[in-house]
Amino acid sequence: MKCKTKLFIILIVSASISMIGCGGTKFIEPDKKPTSGATFGPVALIRTADHLSTSLANRFQHTPERIPVRVDIVKNKTSEHIDTKAITDTIITNLINSGNFKFSVDYTELDQHERRVMKEIHGRISEMDRQMYLQNQVAPKYRIYGELTSIKNIDRKSKDVFYKFTLKMVDFRTGTLEWADEKQLRKVTKRSWFGW
Repeated sequence: MKCKTKLFIILIVSASISMIGCGGTKFIEPDKKPTSGATFGPVALIRTADHLSTSLANRFQHTPERIPVRVDIVKNKTSEHIDTKAITDTIITNLINSGNFKFSVDYTELDQHERRVMKEIHGRISEMDRQMYLQNQVAPKYRIYGELTSIKNIDRKSKDVFYKFTLKMVDFRTGTLEWADEKQLRKVTKRSWFGW
């Protein structure tokens, strides 16, 4: 009888281990399934970028020529590590594909770009040609900047996080605010037995 009990226990443990070990991997469209937890995940990124890029494209949809814009780094004022550049990169991609905008390279990328160009053309063209090359770069007419903020409410049963992503567009010459919009998101997570 003891032998049958031991065998039964071994079978149950083996089955449990095999079920845990055979998880597998599958690809999921990032905008289809929200991430678990109250963090700013792929769905939040896509919804934010889509809302803000659509809003800005609608504001300038009747402009006869493509508008030169520079996007500054968006400040992350949350307590989480969130890559705000990933959000602005998606917004830039959406806006370029709308056909109404062209973007200047940001300051950090511009430094790298100029160093790379100077290395490539060094010794092949004159200093005058180099200056003409740099002068032909298009100056941005507008500057886009913004911030990501969050408010957390945590109690014994749940974590409630409110996110607000704000973008603004300023005219370089006049200093006037030409466009502003924000995307608000809220994520509520119930506490499990093992924490969040």
